[in-house]
Amino acid sequence: MKRALVLVILLLAGCAGVPEPRALSTEEAERLALIRFSNYTAEHARFTASVPSPGGALRLTGRVDFVDHLGYAAMRTDGRDDSSSAGLVQWNLSTLAYLANPATEPVDPPPMGDWQVRPFARSGSELDAALRLLVNLAADRPDNAQLLQQSSARWLRKDRVDGVEVDVLEGPQQAGRAPAADGARVRYWVDADGRLKRLEARLGEQQELATFELLGTATAVEVIPPLRRS
Repeated sequence: MKRALVLVILLLAGCAGVPEPRALSTEEAERLALIRFSNYTAEHARFTASVPSPGGALRLTGRVDFVDHLGYAAMRTDGRDDSSSAGLVQWNLSTLAYLANPATEPVDPPPMGDWQVRPFARSGSELDAALRLLVNLAADRPDNAQLLQQSSARWLRKDRVDGVEVDVLEGPQQAGRAPAADGARVRYWVDADGRLKRLEARLGEQQELATFELLGTATAVEVIPPLRRS
């Protein structure tokens, strides 16, 4: 009997250390509403990403232009080393271009070659959804903090990213707006000034989360000709 009582006390003590998700405070809603505007004013950022896919996790290292909604990255597939498992990708809000290339960082200037260009899939592609989400994380004004506070957005917990204290907040793909058609929700690691440090999203049918790490300022992205015409 005593042993059972001790186990119950230990279990309750462990649970007490895990905060319960709750509705956003006014200040937290204002910071979440600032994310896209903070990205827009920063203009360019470096990032790394891991995107789950049926063929294996896709690892990306690159840069994003938040003003022109443009991304450029080197991409590889975990567990593969064939010629089609690594390449360069460049994309905007509607179109993705891919060039087979073994580079581990974006190549500047972007190499000439047979870039394969296609529109984003409307559904069924975790990569497309993740890349579109990233370049859409910017706006020339803050989002609607009041709408966020009235929505199902939540505070989840405190955390630290690269030594910076952040709050982990959960909300729709576009903060301050209605959720996207696929209903995906996103977790944002946000510092005291409303700057985004990390982002996680469950996209498509994958149970694993797509993860983006925002790593500070970057140089501008040179647009390849096919994307200039898209």
